[in-house]
Amino acid sequence: MSEAYRVECVANQSVRPGWIPLSRESRILGWRTPNGWRNHLLGVWNGTTLIGFAAGMNSTDTPDTTWIFVWVDPAHQNAGIGSALARAAEDASPASTARFVASAYRSSTSEIDALTRAFASPLGYSQATTETVVELDLRDMQLASPTTAPGYEISTHVNGVPERFREQVGQIKGLVDAEAPNGELGWGEIPVSPDEYADELALWVAQGSTVFESIAVDAAGKVAAWTCLVAAADAERPAQIEGTLVVSGHRGHGLGAAVKLASLHRAVESGNVHRVRTSSDDRNVWMRSINSALGFTPVETEIILQKETVSP
Repeated sequence: MSEAYRVECVANQSVRPGWIPLSRESRILGWRTPNGWRNHLLGVWNGTTLIGFAAGMNSTDTPDTTWIFVWVDPAHQNAGIGSALARAAEDASPASTARFVASAYRSSTSEIDALTRAFASPLGYSQATTETVVELDLRDMQLASPTTAPGYEISTHVNGVPERFREQVGQIKGLVDAEAPNGELGWGEIPVSPDEYADELALWVAQGSTVFESIAVDAAGKVAAWTCLVAAADAERPAQIEGTLVVSGHRGHGLGAAVKLASLHRAVESGNVHRVRTSSDDRNVWMRSINSALGFTPVETEIILQKETVSP
């Protein structure tokens, strides 16, 4: 696993300028912790040195979809190793797989286009959607003051919302991908149970991260909006906004911006968050406008690709 971590780091750093990984221990813990995902790893060696590996990841919640990830040491790229690994990971996928999904990050759309032409398309993958990754440098700006919304109470919680809200938050987490634009992916609603919520939180904490969640609660005690920001122990690694959603019926009150601002302010108060990153589908005009108003600026592009399996 240490060699896989090394290859992943050098491969990412070669195409993502300034990319900072999780610590080795935290990354390996993420691979080894049971979390509802089946992880199948395959490697290529040059003698005793690992020079590339692939991961096929399949969730129990979406057994028809297998994610394929490939990393190759830059010194051994352009020799067909990545393509061979991708095909091997596909061949090792569960019989329930109906489609493969993959993603990649690059600094520009031209680099994304080149990757698609040279690597993804020959393997049968096509673009499902693109997302723009944006970053907020909290060292260079003054955050807007926290906002309120009449009829709602906005609160921020560190390392877990109160137990009474966890089922509702889990339902909202399950809606994030389904309700936001997602191109051709067609994500469905996948609620997160209180136990699954607790397990995910426990993994982040075990990795040394701090989790900031802000919620807006209406007069009836229902969670109307939620956001989550995860900050790694290494302050040089940008914190990541894992998701934001305003429940249908509560939109139009500024709750999305309000909960994001609340979590950002608490993160700043912690003294260990200097930069924050998030991403949204390029067709998610609503979220992109909120991020822009908060001061986020584009730093890279993510492409999500997919292909259907061929029935025997």
